[in-house]
Amino acid sequence: MIRWLAKRSRRFARDRRGAVAIEYALILPFLLLFSFGILEISLCMASLVTLEGGLKQASRYGVTSQLPDDATFAASGLAPLVPAAFSGADNRIKTIMAILNQNTLNLIDLDTATISTQTFNSFSAASTGEPFTDSNNNGHYDAGEPFSDTNCNGVRDGPGAASGGAGASGDAGASGAIVVYTVTYNWKILTPMVGPFLGQVDPSRPGHYMIPMTAKMVVKNEPAVSGSSFCK
Repeated sequence: MIRWLAKRSRRFARDRRGAVAIEYALILPFLLLFSFGILEISLCMASLVTLEGGLKQASRYGVTSQLPDDATFAASGLAPLVPAAFSGADNRIKTIMAILNQNTLNLIDLDTATISTQTFNSFSAASTGEPFTDSNNNGHYDAGEPFSDTNCNGVRDGPGAASGGAGASGDAGASGAIVVYTVTYNWKILTPMVGPFLGQVDPSRPGHYMIPMTAKMVVKNEPAVSGSSFCK
């Protein structure tokens, strides 16, 4: 009996039938994780590329001082593309945001994105904020210290503060204004199984994950024409 069992055991150990199926079952979860991970990253990168491309096209329009009237804007057909957050803006801002939305190819919902614009009178101001006089020599701006209100919003904007405008021709003297366009967006990961490996927890959707994305464009508006003025 023992010899028979030993013989059967040796035969079973040498039997390779079904080995491929077992190996495939063991590797399948990792194969799916890898495949879905590649697909998720590809979609995310494609969305970021279209966002950057859309921002480039929008900022190209933004460097001009064009302010279409209501009839011209309505005729352009861009009104349905304006993100809800900018529905009350002037036609210039609406056009810029509609062009941005149009060029994202519906891969990004701009109604859930954060879009900001900052206007400065120089590239150095864009990186450090609006120029100010450090009266107490403490190395940073304190309320009450004199500053240059380059975007005419009545407050001193630092490098991370949104001015809410895209400038216009003539708002920074003959050299034109420096405008920083920034779009931040959370890409919602479509495949939960790869979420913990690729992104971070989405606070608005418990149990889901997201990948934060940011696109930024810095442009210089067209030079001012003689006699033009931005701050009214």
